[in-house]
Amino acid sequence: MLGKLDWETWSEDLSVGIEAIDGDHKGILDLIGHLHEAYDGPNGADAVRLAVGRIAAYAETHFQREERMLLVAGYPFLIQHRARHDTFRAYVAHIVMGTAPLPEVGELLSWLVDWWVGHIGTEDKLYRDHVRQHPEAVGGLG
Repeated sequence: MLGKLDWETWSEDLSVGIEAIDGDHKGILDLIGHLHEAYDGPNGADAVRLAVGRIAAYAETHFQREERMLLVAGYPFLIQHRARHDTFRAYVAHIVMGTAPLPEVGELLSWLVDWWVGHIGTEDKLYRDHVRQHPEAVGGLG
């Protein structure tokens, strides 16, 4: 039994200051924090692929919300930002579809945590000031 992943899933240092986006980020990190339970469960690889599928679906909803916000705000680096999202999309799609070998629990968790914490802490924070100058972009996120 692996037990709960021993890391603090959310830190205010990760906040981009946009409630809906921060809420999405918290939700994704929480799902990742519980991924080990799928590895511990009786259904093995199928359960892991299903759990990664839930993370991917939640992330896709978030990516669409965030990309719409950046489009409305006229964020000049939207194409690059979307390309980073596409990196995540491709990685998890291969796992969910079974076209890539299922990584060991530590490898998968490490990749997911590193990707999300790095993405939120750097790339998402890059748009924060720009979006704050365009409150109309945030208004419809609810």
